[in-house]
Amino acid sequence: MNVLKLLKEDHSKVQTLFDKIDEIGKVSYEKRAELFEKIRRELQLHSRAEQEIFYPAIKAFNGDGRRLVSEALKDHQDVNELLTQISRLKTDDENFEIKMEALMENVDHHVAGEEGEIFRFAEENYSADQLEELGQQIEKRKKTLDQLMAA
Repeated sequence: MNVLKLLKEDHSKVQTLFDKIDEIGKVSYEKRAELFEKIRRELQLHSRAEQEIFYPAIKAFNGDGRRLVSEALKDHQDVNELLTQISRLKTDDENFEIKMEALMENVDHHVAGEEGEIFRFAEENYSADQLEELGQQIEKRKKTLDQLMAA
């Protein structure tokens, strides 16, 4: 699968989980905890695979590629810090809601930048076959990471 399509699917999956956590609100703290764990796992798998495979490919072009990746890595760091903070909270803690909102905003900001500038940069600098190969590498890496996280 084309790497850009694969990453967009990941973004969509996380957005769907965010929508679900919004829908249940404070009705079920247990369900919120379950959804948060799914969100955290999806974001961790996605960001690790991006950082190990996609971003090095973008950085290979120096100049703009390096700048774009630097910004994206900063976004990943912010998201990871929020994930850590949220994981330490109980779902009935008022800070849980505040941190989840911040997480959603950070992820939305990152996705907008990635699907805009970074994807455009990738399309301009890589062939369809190369984008397909990167997608296959990411799919394989995510499966491996998922197995390691489950163990």
